[in-house]
Amino acid sequence: MKNSLQLIALLVLSLPTAVHAQAIRHQDSAREQAAIEAKQQYVGAAGPDATTTCSFTFTSGTGNKYLKYCVTANGNIVHFESPSGHEYVATAPIGEGYAFCDFDSSTQYYDYAGYGDSGNWQAPVTVSSSATSVKISRKTTDGIYTLTQTIAQNAGNALAQVTMALKNNTTTPRHVGLLRYADVDANGFTSNNFDYTYRTAFGYGNGGYGLQMQFVSGGAFNGAFSQDVPGGPNPCQIFTQVLGPLQDTDGSIFAQYDMELGKTATGTVAVTYKAF
Repeated sequence: MKNSLQLIALLVLSLPTAVHAQAIRHQDSAREQAAIEAKQQYVGAAGPDATTTCSFTFTSGTGNKYLKYCVTANGNIVHFESPSGHEYVATAPIGEGYAFCDFDSSTQYYDYAGYGDSGNWQAPVTVSSSATSVKISRKTTDGIYTLTQTIAQNAGNALAQVTMALKNNTTTPRHVGLLRYADVDANGFTSNNFDYTYRTAFGYGNGGYGLQMQFVSGGAFNGAFSQDVPGGPNPCQIFTQVLGPLQDTDGSIFAQYDMELGKTATGTVAVTYKAF
């Protein structure tokens, strides 16, 4: 009888805790849904070739070195998982991609996957693909530039390297700023913590898993940055939303390079994505 009374008492005491926990889960779920809906304000117009569909999938490693990511026909990374079960960019509308500004004419060229594109790109061309890399070329509709991306798997270090080569197709020198961007939603949650150093920008969730973008090569590196919004930066005004450190924020990261492209010259830069 005594044991029964003790059990009843424990159940009564635990009931408010269980109800409170359920209320927190419901509150978090409602907050998460509201944050996902709020992302839509950053979605812009999209050209006919804009997509978040996987066209090339790469998988390697096991355990802590497991890596799986996929690339669209346009060269956007729309899934990045490492280790298994921990995803960083696939929360709709899915933001990852590339942009540059022609500072001489203040013209923007960008493709941010689910957040839209600038509408001034020709259709992408797959130059080559293999089990470990894909090379994709896109020319701008005005014919002035060609951007060639090579996205390659590094299984030993469980990372993906993105190399971007921007060619000036004209005989007129051009001043441009080229960047790579990602909306980090660690483990599918919109609210994360963000910060940046000169060479690295990163976002991570309260569970401790995160994604970093790191400088590898390329001259005149402006730096790596975090933003307090999920949408991609204006490539002609990159510092508008730059802020860090950030806590419990639906933010994003990017790295930007400043280039002086001579006549028919090509500027090449590289960054890596790695989970931590």
